[in-house]
Amino acid sequence: MRLKEKTHRKFVQFFENISSMYHGKDFELAYSDIQRETGAASVTLKRAIQALTEDGVIEVQPGRNSRYARFRYLLPIQESLEKSSEVALNETPNLEDVGDEGKPHTAVILEALNDDVTELTLLVDHLRRRVRTQEMTIALLQDRLGEIEDKLRKR
Repeated sequence: MRLKEKTHRKFVQFFENISSMYHGKDFELAYSDIQRETGAASVTLKRAIQALTEDGVIEVQPGRNSRYARFRYLLPIQESLEKSSEVALNETPNLEDVGDEGKPHTAVILEALNDDVTELTLLVDHLRRRVRTQEMTIALLQDRLGEIEDKLRKR
């Protein structure tokens, strides 16, 4: 089952971002959250998850119920980022000996801060989505409660 390249990239990027939020560990997501974030139809979502599983990008296991699944992002992007930051830290003393004493250390600190800010931004966006979902659920429940109250008053 083949996806369009744009759709494939969108889903890979989505799972990569979520995986980085969870530091490469397993995570549980509702299919509706994935659908909402990627803007894909439910059929496309199912095809994309199946295609990514077949390509070895993600691993999927059943979640707490039929609307959720546990995912693991399998591509080694997390490892390459960690190795590049270790290389940067190991090269820092050599650069300091050249003459610019404060600049390399500052660059490493700024890079670490940027990574932390990016991670916090992703976490805040995820929390915003969850709060919005809960707000919509509450609004639907209030509407339904109002309908039931109206029916009871008419009787």
